[in-house]
Amino acid sequence: MNTDDPAAARHQIASRIHDLLRRETGQEIDTALMLGPPEYARAVLSLCRACGHAELALLADQFTALLRPPLRAATPDRSLRR
Repeated sequence: MNTDDPAAARHQIASRIHDLLRRETGQEIDTALMLGPPEYARAVLSLCRACGHAELALLADQFTALLRPPLRAATPDRSLRR
């Protein structure tokens, strides 16, 4: 997985989720929608976690982690000092 490009990594994970869900549950998902509205992605990730398949749960966690903004280095906020 390409972790240097979060969008490419999300696309790879969405494709893998698509394949596994189709094989394991017969459910088809739209990978383009997974990369779009967050509501659709949340619903698919919930399905991944609920179906009892270990790899799908892991992929859901990885996809979720890529949605979070990167942590910035801790720097003091001088605007709060008096």
